[in-house]
Amino acid sequence: METRGSRRPLLLSAAVLLVLAALAAVLTLAVRGSAERPAAGAAAGRSGPTGPAPVDLAALVDGYTAGFTPGGPYIAPDAGQRRAIADGVLGALDGQAEQAGRSLARVGYRLTEFTEAATGRRVAEIADGTDAEGRGWGRVYLDLSARTGWSVQVPHPVSDARTEALGVDLFRAAPGGVLVLAGAHRRAGADGASDVAHRADTVFAAVVEALTGRGLPGIQVHGFDEGSLPGQDAVVSSGAGQPGPVAELTATGLGRAGYAACRAWREKCGQLGGTTNVEGRFAAGLGVPWLHVELGNGLRTEPARRAAVAGVLAQTARGWAAGQG
Repeated sequence: METRGSRRPLLLSAAVLLVLAALAAVLTLAVRGSAERPAAGAAAGRSGPTGPAPVDLAALVDGYTAGFTPGGPYIAPDAGQRRAIADGVLGALDGQAEQAGRSLARVGYRLTEFTEAATGRRVAEIADGTDAEGRGWGRVYLDLSARTGWSVQVPHPVSDARTEALGVDLFRAAPGGVLVLAGAHRRAGADGASDVAHRADTVFAAVVEALTGRGLPGIQVHGFDEGSLPGQDAVVSSGAGQPGPVAELTATGLGRAGYAACRAWREKCGQLGGTTNVEGRFAAGLGVPWLHVELGNGLRTEPARRAAVAGVLAQTARGWAAGQG
């Protein structure tokens, strides 16, 4: 017959075994978790245990535009190709991803989504999905986090230095935007074929016209050499359209930020009023608000000043998104 004293060593041994088993299980889980954890500095977009990593849109756009040069590759799209991409953009805008994907695939474009690193918003990218990026047809980014209410248009990336960066800054600064980015230097195509601000037969023009046809107001950003207009940091105009109150509010906002803004509807601003801009003319024909904003070099290339400009333009975009003309 066992006594109380004889059972004690057996109980202690069992307890020790249980503790050791628990420690072994904890160590196994720790090792497994370490093996599954992604390495620091993993490439943006690469899958980890919680899904794709956020993507830095500024870095993505800088990488895309880095090779844009005068005389670089550009292939003029035909009407069917322009229409397919514009239809794909409208499909994505309407939340019809499958339909949009089919339209885009017909011309080698693709629709993907990612989380934008700086804002945490979901963004859709419409881009060339083939090895033919040299076609120079551009990209479109849609903010999926809010109802779409406006667009920022960048027709001359690299050529108008850092307007592509301003486009990203503005896209980030106000929700519900569409960033339309040209795909080549303005002097890449023969006979001005890639100057999308002055050619209606481009993917850029087709996309902007599709958005404008939906009633979306737009801000088109350009750059100029301050020496061509002494004493002015910026030029604000409505192109071929009537300057609504938003044009005055935008110019006033730039003034409050410390920048001299020439108002093209009542001042002499050189040849920087955007009156021959094809996207502006299309918007004017439909009576849709549209702004042409020319910015001096410092307002585009200096990050702090560029951010200040983006903040002013974001107020305009927010007003449009709220239904204010």
